[in-house]
Amino acid sequence: MKFSEYQELLPSEIRDTVQRIHAELSAMGFSEEIKEAKSGPVLSYRKDRKVLLNYVYRKSGIKVRLYAAGIAAYEDRLAVLPDSMKAELRKAADCKKLNGLPCTPACPGGYTYTLDGKLMKKCRSMAFLMTLNQKTAESVQTLILCEAEER
Repeated sequence: MKFSEYQELLPSEIRDTVQRIHAELSAMGFSEEIKEAKSGPVLSYRKDRKVLLNYVYRKSGIKVRLYAAGIAAYEDRLAVLPDSMKAELRKAADCKKLNGLPCTPACPGGYTYTLDGKLMKKCRSMAFLMTLNQKTAESVQTLILCEAEER
């Protein structure tokens, strides 16, 4: 599947945002890959064999999983996120490794960041799994581009 075909599957309210992010990431040297999954196609962006983000389909809508290894450099951006996004970040599963508990040996560990004055130690897979819709599009795009610049 090509990006143009993938884009046609997206809800119209987020199509422009996904296109802008695609253009920015392509210009920064990220490559895209689309794979079929049980819940729908997954669009991933990577650079130097490291995944930056995945767009995934869920019953609740399109989600973006951002691998935010550079969060320390732009942590201040979290303070201005919409309340719905902050709630998702708080709700994410805690990282077992960062909290001294056993996890799978292959797990590199999660992310530590501060949100509204509270220290978060969240699982890498769930920490930045954010709903992409009309209300969150600008904030999601900002976080993605901040992380892409850190790579």
